[in-house]
Amino acid sequence: MKIGIIGHLKFPIAKPFAGGLETFTHQFVSRLVSRGHQVTLFAAGDSDPRLPVHPVVAAGTIPDSQRRLGHYDVEWVESVEDEAYANLMANLASSNFDVIHNHSLSPIPLRFASTLPVRMLTTLHAPPLPRMVDEIRDRGPLACGDFVNISEANANAWSIALPRQTVIHNGVDTDFWKTCSSTKTQRAIWFGRILSDKGTHYAIDAAHRAGLSIDVVGPISDQQYFDREVFPRLQPGDAFLGHRDHDELCQLISRSAVALVTPCWDEPFGLVVAEALACGTPVAGFARGALPELITQHVGQLAAPDNVDELAHAVKRCLQLSGEVCRRVAQEQFGLLRMVRNYEQLYQIAPTEVAA
Repeated sequence: MKIGIIGHLKFPIAKPFAGGLETFTHQFVSRLVSRGHQVTLFAAGDSDPRLPVHPVVAAGTIPDSQRRLGHYDVEWVESVEDEAYANLMANLASSNFDVIHNHSLSPIPLRFASTLPVRMLTTLHAPPLPRMVDEIRDRGPLACGDFVNISEANANAWSIALPRQTVIHNGVDTDFWKTCSSTKTQRAIWFGRILSDKGTHYAIDAAHRAGLSIDVVGPISDQQYFDREVFPRLQPGDAFLGHRDHDELCQLISRSAVALVTPCWDEPFGLVVAEALACGTPVAGFARGALPELITQHVGQLAAPDNVDELAHAVKRCLQLSGEVCRRVAQEQFGLLRMVRNYEQLYQIAPTEVAA
């Protein structure tokens, strides 16, 4: 099939990935190409050149804003993205794709969905975003295309504007995320972007109360939060390892006894859960957002949000869980191939033309 993928523009789709959406897009597009589809990814020009990228902007809009203005300017980013997406949608109105699949975080593709020669499919990777919700309400869901959500929890949140959604859980490449280390160490790991929404400080406190040292891995997205809440909590035996490439991260996760996932908001999915399980590492996390859909008693333990004592108990219980079971669950329920096949089925049954 000839597939047009509308990517989000805030960061390049390239390693080291800024976050889960960049990881998802890279793996999804790569797997579609490997399965014989003719794919065009509309994304930032500084994305991975090995991907079939058609640049919509020269560079990821958030780092570009920081380079040009010295900080992340929300209004500047929105204006650049709105113009870029409007131009893209005008060009797509005369395209000949079999499917146009939107992964952006922008209302503009929704605004112009009815002008396309095929019905647009949008995957909702974030909680309800006010500008997107307003666009859907103003135009009506049918005029904006068809919608997929990445979890039941996030679909429930979006039900304020969308009565009909298909749920397809995200997937990870379990050929890459795998048991890279033959020996587990009695250490915990927390990995991801370091900012207050991710609750890194809770993970450090819970690991210590459970009697474990912890490795903290990831880029610092909020320096003040890191300096105030994260760094002072690190003890001898702990390690802050910064932003590591995915090969090294796989090794670090695989050797860890438990991974902590500590969102302070309702995460729409949580790729870090699937990645940890694929590496054979059980997960202790807060019971919020999509995590209760992903973590069962066989592969992890949940604690009440923001409750460090409960999280420490969850960490201890995870030490008794089987890494082999964790990996098998990841392969069966959160594998990349399963996800791609589910999307291919949707592509096949989607209307080929927009109703007049």
